[in-house]
Amino acid sequence: MGLWTGNKKRRVLDSRADGVHKTKKIIQQHRLKKSIILSASGIGIYNNNLKDIITEKSIETGDTFVSKMSQKLEKNLNSLSSQQIKIINLRFGIVLSKKGGSLSYLKLIYNLGIGGRIGTGNQWWSWIHIDDLSNSIIHIIKKQLYGPINITSPNPNTQKSFAKILGKVLKRPSLIYTPAFVLKIVLGQFSSELIDSKKISPDLLINSNFKFQYSNLKDALENIFNE
Repeated sequence: MGLWTGNKKRRVLDSRADGVHKTKKIIQQHRLKKSIILSASGIGIYNNNLKDIITEKSIETGDTFVSKMSQKLEKNLNSLSSQQIKIINLRFGIVLSKKGGSLSYLKLIYNLGIGGRIGTGNQWWSWIHIDDLSNSIIHIIKKQLYGPINITSPNPNTQKSFAKILGKVLKRPSLIYTPAFVLKIVLGQFSSELIDSKKISPDLLINSNFKFQYSNLKDALENIFNE
């Protein structure tokens, strides 16, 4: 979270490049015959799309910093792919967890009574409960699934729907409207992460019979905040 300053962008890109370099070095040093590399990427790689459902087969990528960073990371990792080395590019949605992540910021905003619609509110937010995230990774390894894999609930919500449900679960108002241009002024390029739309379908998980514990947003949020 936070502003994408020039210094922060460099640090993020350097950390990704360094991770790929170290991975390659470990494989070479230990002469690993068979390896599985799991890469933590995100759905920010996809293009802003208000209408269409986005699956792993979708090829349109975005031009934001997050998208370009994810594209570069996956490209560098895919260069290591071979018969012995399999790459799994995990593309995470908004992770819902009790500890840290987007919900910690959203909860603060709602507790201050300033939660609500962002921009039009029609943009799609694709999310995943932390338990489903963990279980999906185990499932992916057991089922030997490879390539880019969307790690999201099968039921994304529009931002205004997300705001309404979160407000009800927290028993806080969700009436404040935040114009998109205000976010662009305050957050700069990072605002695209809140304003852009990504209606994601985790087709590979669904087609491999992964069982989601929390496919419904209300159930996921109630588990996190009311347990």
